[in-house]
Amino acid sequence: MTKNFEIQELAIAITAKNLRPTVITPEFLSYTGIVPADWELAREPIFNNLIVQLFYKTGIGIVAQPNNITIVEVVNQKKPEDIQIPRITQQLVEKLSQVEYQRAGINPRGFVTFDTEAEAYQYINGKILSPGAWQEFAGAKVNAALQLSYPVNGGILNVSINQANVQFTDKTIPAILFSGNYNYNLPGNNPTEKQQSLQKIIANWQVSVGTFQKLLKENFLSLTEEAPKDISVFPPIAKG
Repeated sequence: MTKNFEIQELAIAITAKNLRPTVITPEFLSYTGIVPADWELAREPIFNNLIVQLFYKTGIGIVAQPNNITIVEVVNQKKPEDIQIPRITQQLVEKLSQVEYQRAGINPRGFVTFDTEAEAYQYINGKILSPGAWQEFAGAKVNAALQLSYPVNGGILNVSINQANVQFTDKTIPAILFSGNYNYNLPGNNPTEKQQSLQKIIANWQVSVGTFQKLLKENFLSLTEEAPKDISVFPPIAKG
């Protein structure tokens, strides 16, 4: 492993009954002050009854589907106070107070890079997993990925560990991708109480991300050099 892990992208995902994606328009977001009026779209939006995708030049994207909305931001080495999606999400929840909020996810992603694919492969299959005959069959090596789940602090922290390739401008570098999903049910006896619980979870996003980082540092990471900047680890979202 050649680089230390850092959060590259952060997403906040919300599940809500009766949420219609077509409510989320650039005009609605700017008119209500959820996003600044001078923000420009990075590409043509996708807008239909099944999915709305809005990606801004600021590195923030909003993807809405029936009963679900995800707000994502490229964070790289931003200071916590400079990360904008918690504020955006809280304002969005406030403006869409008529829907019934059910669950929330705080989802950080990042990666560490390796000099060779063999080293990345060995990290999963030799360091995390115990070597054995199961790692080969019919002359071919297994491609392993891990899905882990930890009940922590009133939620479920799901962690995925996968071998990946990070695309730079002029080259591709082997990497291990760490994806977190801190999933919370919303306590409350009525929609108002559930909305209050949701706002509290969003406000405490740094605690969720910190738990994810602590887990990786204590159990999966070892070196201390800096991670690459300005690299997206999210796969392209389907185009309309």
